[in-house]
Amino acid sequence: MGMIDFVKDKLGLGGPDADKIKAQITKLGLQVSNLDIRIEDGVATVTGLAVNRAEASKIVVAIGNNDGITKVDNRMRVPLSSLPSKAPVTTASPAPTAGNDDDVDADEEAVVFYPVAKGETLSAIAKRLYGDANLYPRIFEANRPMLTHPDKIYPGQVLRIPPL
Repeated sequence: MGMIDFVKDKLGLGGPDADKIKAQITKLGLQVSNLDIRIEDGVATVTGLAVNRAEASKIVVAIGNNDGITKVDNRMRVPLSSLPSKAPVTTASPAPTAGNDDDVDADEEAVVFYPVAKGETLSAIAKRLYGDANLYPRIFEANRPMLTHPDKIYPGQVLRIPPL
């Protein structure tokens, strides 16, 4: 997945703290072992073993949506069994999430990272990207557990947008 860009100033909650971000990942129930986050000049480098590619990409989004984080360098690994059979043998790619059958089966390579603009809603984003506002639950589910309600998004937040 490599380097993902994020807006620097989110909700004004203070500078980035790797230990607090790790605690947040744990609280969200995201599945990763040996998680390590290093932050330097707003760039968070994350390592560990995520259960699959969707889970790794959710971890990247959860980290990047913290105040003061401008980029996330995803160096997490995933088990080879979670990679598509056509994929080259590598373990340094990001992930879908466990617990959501649609998301786990989705082609993680086709997932788009979308920065929310002021005034946008999940419905408006779904209309813009999918052509149908009623598909907003797909975006919501792809961003759980980071999102707890479809109306609780904010400008600058980066969302995972799965393919149709």
